[in-house]
Amino acid sequence: QDGASVSARGFGPCRVLAMAEDLEKLTVVQLKEKLKEQSLPVSGNKPDLIERLREHLAKQEQQAADVPAGEAQAPESTGAAEEDGDQPAQADAEQEAPLAEDPPAEGEAGGAEEKPPPAEGEEELSGEGPPDQEEEEEGDERKADDYQGEDDRADEPQEGEYDRGEDPEPQVDEQEGRDDSHMDYDPEEVKADYDAQEDAKDEDMKDEDKDVAFKEEEKEDAKDQYFEEEKPSEAGRSEDPRGEVEQDAPEDPRVRLAAGALQVGAAPEATLNCAPACGGKILMALCDGGFQHLTAATRASVGIKAGRYLFECRIVENRLMNESGKVRVKQHVCLGFSTKGSSIMLGDSAEGIGFDSEGYFVKAGEWSRNRLTSRFAHYGPVYGVLLNLDPGSPNMNTVSVFCDGERLCRPQTLPESMRGKVLYPTINYKNMTLQVNFGPSSWVKMPFMCRMLQDAAVDDVELAASSADSGSKPEVLFPIGLPDQGTFEWLDGFLKENPKFTELSNRSLLEWGVKSGLYRSRNAWPGCNDKPDMNFGVREIDEYNLQSLIHSVAPMLPRDYIVMEVRNNLLREERAKSLANFAGGAFRRVAVVVVGEPTAAFKAKAQGQTLEEKRKKVGAEVRRQKEADARARREKKAAEEKKENGEGDAKVVEEEEEEDLEGAVLKAEEVCQLTDEEMKACWFPLKDNEDLTKKELGRHFSSFTLPDTAEGFDEVRYLWQGESEAAEYLKAWVSERKLTQRVDDLQPGAHFKEQVAAWNDQLQEWRRRHGERRDLPRRRGGEKNRRLEKKDERREGEDVPGNGKDEQGEGQEHAGEEVEEEEITLDAVDPMCVEDILDICSGEPLFANFSWEDWAMLTLRFELHLLVHSYRLDVNDPERPSFAESQLSFYYDKYFKKQLSVKHFGVNSNLELLALVRDTIEVTPKKLILDPQLSVDAPFDIFVRLTEEHRRDRQCRFDLGDESAQLRLQQERGRSGGQHQGGDGRGQYQRQHASGGHQQQRYDGGRGGQPAGYNGQSGYSSRGDGGSGGGSQSGGHRGGSGGASHSSRGKSAIGQGSGQASRYSSGAQAGGAPP
Repeated sequence: QDGASVSARGFGPCRVLAMAEDLEKLTVVQLKEKLKEQSLPVSGNKPDLIERLREHLAKQEQQAADVPAGEAQAPESTGAAEEDGDQPAQADAEQEAPLAEDPPAEGEAGGAEEKPPPAEGEEELSGEGPPDQEEEEEGDERKADDYQGEDDRADEPQEGEYDRGEDPEPQVDEQEGRDDSHMDYDPEEVKADYDAQEDAKDEDMKDEDKDVAFKEEEKEDAKDQYFEEEKPSEAGRSEDPRGEVEQDAPEDPRVRLAAGALQVGAAPEATLNCAPACGGKILMALCDGGFQHLTAATRASVGIKAGRYLFECRIVENRLMNESGKVRVKQHVCLGFSTKGSSIMLGDSAEGIGFDSEGYFVKAGEWSRNRLTSRFAHYGPVYGVLLNLDPGSPNMNTVSVFCDGERLCRPQTLPESMRGKVLYPTINYKNMTLQVNFGPSSWVKMPFMCRMLQDAAVDDVELAASSADSGSKPEVLFPIGLPDQGTFEWLDGFLKENPKFTELSNRSLLEWGVKSGLYRSRNAWPGCNDKPDMNFGVREIDEYNLQSLIHSVAPMLPRDYIVMEVRNNLLREERAKSLANFAGGAFRRVAVVVVGEPTAAFKAKAQGQTLEEKRKKVGAEVRRQKEADARARREKKAAEEKKENGEGDAKVVEEEEEEDLEGAVLKAEEVCQLTDEEMKACWFPLKDNEDLTKKELGRHFSSFTLPDTAEGFDEVRYLWQGESEAAEYLKAWVSERKLTQRVDDLQPGAHFKEQVAAWNDQLQEWRRRHGERRDLPRRRGGEKNRRLEKKDERREGEDVPGNGKDEQGEGQEHAGEEVEEEEITLDAVDPMCVEDILDICSGEPLFANFSWEDWAMLTLRFELHLLVHSYRLDVNDPERPSFAESQLSFYYDKYFKKQLSVKHFGVNSNLELLALVRDTIEVTPKKLILDPQLSVDAPFDIFVRLTEEHRRDRQCRFDLGDESAQLRLQQERGRSGGQHQGGDGRGQYQRQHASGGHQQQRYDGGRGGQPAGYNGQSGYSSRGDGGSGGGSQSGGHRGGSGGASHSSRGKSAIGQGSGQASRYSSGAQAGGAPP
């Protein structure tokens, strides 16, 4: 109470009680520091640390209460008894008290009283105490070591006791030569020295583990039920403060494991970057060219099935690699156990367990959220992993980790998936060099006697077979299979049956990177199975440079490989390069051909997968339909019935409907079966990703070949069909792909360019003639109006005799003009029999009645005709006469440099578009290949004849009431068709019904290539304004703001017009075509 009484650890009673109440507020790091100050164990989670410190403080409180006020507790003496009684020990305790005492907190009642100088005849000991006192004060050894700055300590006396009658010899400081034996003891100076050193220790701790305190505080506060530590049973608990319950291993007379039987780092239980040395005692890793981002892993060749055995590991090198890319290069190690056949990556399998160098624990593929141990130190500490399968031990079916013989945490239980199985030591590491020890003797002393794995009894272990035991050459397999025809599915089944083979492929590299902890972007494009997109942010991996390095390293490691590359294994040149990597006779090179009709077992697997997918679709459809019907019934019932207990009834009805729904879905799935056609067609399983991209397949599939022994293979195996059947199958497959696979690198040839240029010139000439012919009636109408105006003026000015004769002559003149107009007709002329399409009668062209829709169809016919023939000439392959209709848009864009939009032609698919021009291009019914109907040298006028014939047929069908004959072409305003390079000349009519029931027609010309006489800006219009009836009507021709416009070959000349209306007489009926 007065602050003078001090416990054995330097705490007053009031401070002891205060600390016991505030322990919950401390972090894990602070609790461990308090335990270190008291020389107590620091392992365990936060509740264990608090309980351990609280028990210790309670003992100190009890000791402090038993000591009278003003007296210091003397340490218990366990050494030789002093002849002079308790006085020397008490004096020593008084001198040591300031060293162990913490500075009093502010506000405490009283303070630590300063100790008086030593009495006469007693010398103050500045050095270490006597040996017996050191044994008594073993718990304070850590505090005594804190004063490393004060090296002025006296050597230990030669005698076991001090002669209190004589002073010890003075001790001289070696550095300054001063005599410290007669110095006065200054408690304040020692206290200040102690505080400074404690502050320095705190700063060092903050610099080294700056972020650890916050992470540990957050993680330790979280509850992790899965990794909750199991406490030993009360019956097996000992008095050891660490709770050690393991007993010494008894003598075992059974036969031991033979020396050298245990191997580590041997194939196939090791990754390619694992490089064992010194007979497997040193584990190194390749750390260049991208290997620094991949975890090296290995599994020992001896597994434990009974007993309790240990193996040890020490980190002898920690490599700091230069970072390349966005991914940080890390160093770590994980020690544990796994079962045979499972992944050697401890965090990737449900049958793996291990302790990580960061302090975390992995169990059945799940990592603990809290650290169970401190981080592994480098260059010195020995870490041991103990597997306990002894049924007589309280820690049966557990795994433990030790550091220099001290347990770091409580034993961790094995998952259910690993119990009763043989467990093999497994080591994962990255950018480190490890030294491993499997026995027969351990490097450090354990708290109990335990045997190493090399010293295990033969009955307790199982020896795994190694590929080196066969004595034959390792094999290198090269699978040859067609894309999307079960190649990777066959490989998965082969590796499952033959785990000794190591796969060399891009997909295996991708899987290795994911297991090594590399993050793959979520929006990564999956790519193809043969060459998937990595997207790890590591340049060496993303650009496939590491794959080339792997192919260079693999021949140096004798093991069985399977080189899986779909494209390269089908190309003769690429196969030669792969065979060169394994030259020298060290490997047996075998080509495995999986081409043709697969085996019955393989087809049954594919059919089962197809049936499962079909049943899922049927079940989903039935569920959707039933849910919709049930929802409709409930809504109808809720609208009709309104009862007080309606909610309860509705709930019962919903439960019954749910039962009926599940029953209907199960019944529908059971009934669903594959048809005979589906059974015959289903040879290969369905897959989400394709084996090769369409671009790669289209570029190389015509060069695919089957291997032979002349290429350098020691053997060629045909697994599905014989050599001749496989060759015929490949030939048929290539021929079919030539008709359906597009050619991405195809470029337009000279024939196409010449034909396009000639067509543009010819089309422009036709459009010009068409424009002049349509403008002729307008000019004739203007002349007649001028003559009528002059005659009206003469009639108004004078009375001319013989006027009736003139009127009769004028009437005859008009009648002659009408007869002349009626003689211009095209219906009686057969388009196919006309000699000159520019003059069928009286200078009238065959395309006189063409609208903009007809010009668009004319251009479409020629373009498709030219496209198919140019493709055949440019590809220059007899097996590729044409292409599929699904590739029409691709080749149209590649040749004409513009998109083909079927919507502009009023249809929804390529087949509907081709049906409009079936007189030029037909589609084969089975393979949907475009078949041209005209020869390559067909004249241009044949397309005009076909277009006119099609126009008459449409008009006839439309007059008979068939509205489907009408074209529904859509034209973007401002664009025109008809020619390439400089405008296509297409225009657009807009029909509107004006008041009085008459039609208004408006033609909008396009940019460049439009017919002469039409304004590309405001257009040409012919309006009928008038009443509801009348034999003739008055038409008005109104010029645009820019007057008339004439365009030829993209050039326009605009004349200035007055903008005033001119009247003329027109014989066109209401709703007729414009002149």
